[in-house]
Amino acid sequence: MRLIEDTLPKVQELGLRWAVIDDGWQSNVGDWKLSQSKFPRGDADLKQLLHSIRSKALKPRLWFAPLAAAPGSDLLHDHTDMLLLDKDGAAQNISWWNSFYLCPAYEQTVTYTQALVRKFMGEWEFAGLKIDGQHLNGVAPCFNPAHRHARPEVSVEKLQDFLHAIYQAATEINPEAVVEWCPCGTSYSFYNFASMNQAPASDPESSWQVRHKGKTLKALMGPSAAFAGDHVELSDGGDDFASTVGIGAIVSTKFTWPVDPKPKDSFLLTPQREALWRRWIALYNERLLPQGIYRGELYDIGFDKPETHVVEKSGRLYYAFYARRWSGPVALRGLTAGRYRVRDYFNDRELGHVSQAQPHLSLAFERFQVLEAIPL
Repeated sequence: MRLIEDTLPKVQELGLRWAVIDDGWQSNVGDWKLSQSKFPRGDADLKQLLHSIRSKALKPRLWFAPLAAAPGSDLLHDHTDMLLLDKDGAAQNISWWNSFYLCPAYEQTVTYTQALVRKFMGEWEFAGLKIDGQHLNGVAPCFNPAHRHARPEVSVEKLQDFLHAIYQAATEINPEAVVEWCPCGTSYSFYNFASMNQAPASDPESSWQVRHKGKTLKALMGPSAAFAGDHVELSDGGDDFASTVGIGAIVSTKFTWPVDPKPKDSFLLTPQREALWRRWIALYNERLLPQGIYRGELYDIGFDKPETHVVEKSGRLYYAFYARRWSGPVALRGLTAGRYRVRDYFNDRELGHVSQAQPHLSLAFERFQVLEAIPL
């Protein structure tokens, strides 16, 4: 808890707006009680932490992995009836999480989970949830006789209803709650889209994945859908804010400060990193491109070179170009009548004028170049 509180002044200073309490706050997966080692005074310690977060003009969000119960949890001891069982009566294992599936079609599972969400959002007063786990994309048929399913496949069909029950419980308490689904590095299930209002890049292993997932999700969910680039530390070089800001995604970072509790995998905000973080977050806050319209129809990222993305907002067009190295002409598509003044807003340079009839510019860059076309 002290490590989080010590970081908050820097979080506020950089211009970030949310603080997410991630995996590790809980006693175990399933019971979702506060860890005694991290919150020895229980709710009193948590409320102190939330007060510290809000005092820095930040909103608190809580990590949560529903539909799973770890061996040794009170939930499994007291409510084995919630388990999703196979045709041989065995519990279904959730890989990597060392947990067992609960059945989403069993009413007691739904009731228990909604009660947890009401505690998080109502009693604890979190402003949002980060809901995690690859197991939320699909479940196996359930043969648990206690559930009296008409067919084993009911569990598969009712998963989306279970997830939507979480969304409804959160937004009934706070209509402006952020409900983020992260399927843990896997692809998204289309059927879950109605149960979230923010989609992260979900543990990307490269900047290409950040951009590719952003284009794909905005195509599926809508050109103004809220997409987060996930922690910038997961991008190329661990610092590629350009791949998030340029495509109109929400910025995110998991830096540590003023000390690094895990020096082996250091995310310490060094003075050099801080200068870059500060610059990009300021550019993000000035433009807030996630509130714009992603113009995914203008460029094909498989064939057009360099890779190009466009966001339209308040009459301006924001172009983001990506390549290991590029030197040559580019065409600014999507321009309408009249002339535009073009700026490189990262380097604060004027690049000239274009129009619908004359849309070409000559660019030379490494990694990225982000431009804004301002109508005259």
